[in-house]
Amino acid sequence: EFRFSSFLHAHSFLGVASMLGVKLGVLVLLCAQNSLYTLLRRYSRGVLREQVSTSAVLLAAEMLKLVVSALLVEKPDSLGKSSHNETSGRLSSRLAIWIHVASTSMPMAVPAITYLIMNTLSFKAMELIDATVFAMIAQLKTLTTALACWIVLGRRLSMAQWRAVLALTIAVSIITFQRSAAGRVSCDMTVLAGTSAQPEGRNSQALLSYMAGLSMVMLEISLSGWISAYFEKHLKNGGMSVWARNLQLAMWSVAIYGMMAMMQSFVAEEAHDEPIDQNSAPKPLLATPIIGNFSIVTCMVVLLGGGGGLLVAFAIKYADALMKTMATAAALVAVVAAEVLFLGAPPDPIVCLAGALAIVTLQIYGDAPKADIRTHENSASTPATSSVPIGRAGTCMRDDGEAGLLLTTKSDANSSN
Repeated sequence: EFRFSSFLHAHSFLGVASMLGVKLGVLVLLCAQNSLYTLLRRYSRGVLREQVSTSAVLLAAEMLKLVVSALLVEKPDSLGKSSHNETSGRLSSRLAIWIHVASTSMPMAVPAITYLIMNTLSFKAMELIDATVFAMIAQLKTLTTALACWIVLGRRLSMAQWRAVLALTIAVSIITFQRSAAGRVSCDMTVLAGTSAQPEGRNSQALLSYMAGLSMVMLEISLSGWISAYFEKHLKNGGMSVWARNLQLAMWSVAIYGMMAMMQSFVAEEAHDEPIDQNSAPKPLLATPIIGNFSIVTCMVVLLGGGGGLLVAFAIKYADALMKTMATAAALVAVVAAEVLFLGAPPDPIVCLAGALAIVTLQIYGDAPKADIRTHENSASTPATSSVPIGRAGTCMRDDGEAGLLLTTKSDANSSN
């Protein structure tokens, strides 16, 4: 019994270590993807002055995610085993999987429509308020995601974890404020500046527009937190695999962005008025169109955008929505460091201190004790000799998808004595 128990605990440790390794690897990849994605977009728009339609880029990224997910999606358990032979039934089996996934994709229409609403709100808010205020308020997504996970998923955080979330939000807000072009000036003063030179009615209209912009940003970040928790709930309910959920979301996103691209091509004309300066940027290779008007940089943005959508789903599946949002916030620190090292941006001591605070905060959150949310539930409804469901490699899977160590129950302890 002792050897078998030692063997079981050894496999439990290996299972937990592998799960933690996958979680950490996915979060690190997501942080790197966000950093490269932001840098390439800034390089494309700011240095190369590319004027590719945003809807076309998003549509291409979603189509890439659609193709990859369609090729890698597994057969759901509800379809059962097919009776076709291997040669003639492979295509029909794949078509049956796609039809089944598409017919049950209605829950993923909610994230697709919500993302469209969020993008619309953010674009409209940028017209009404300063970019600095918009970027700073957008950093509150970490806090709204934590609140949404508590409300939607019932996941509680300990006080130490809440302090880490607040500290990370403050750190990335400081970085955003300092790195902004208008970060030296208070945006409230810029909105209300010149009030003595303007009529009172125009000043009140400007103030109302500013408040409307703030309301739009707050609604956008609230929707961001809620949809992250909603997506995690449907990813971890066991009904569909990660690839199936990505395929469903990509189907709806392709339909939405496809209609947007068509409307933009028929209604709005592309802006070709600005002449392209042939001497301002290293354009011989990077800005040369290779697929339509997509250059190499644009194709890389599409690849990173499609890969980022897949990584988000895996980060939520193997970690949680809050850790995904924190990894995205940590990408801001990597972006600032890359701008200083490679793009010639001037280093800022305040930004360096805030970046160090963000990194330390992530470590504090990882080391913080978790809230004990099962104490009163186990004491009220679970008997003392309850059994623990054992997964592969001697691990037990909690409701939140994380692997836990296999603990010896009281009955086992009494029998061994």
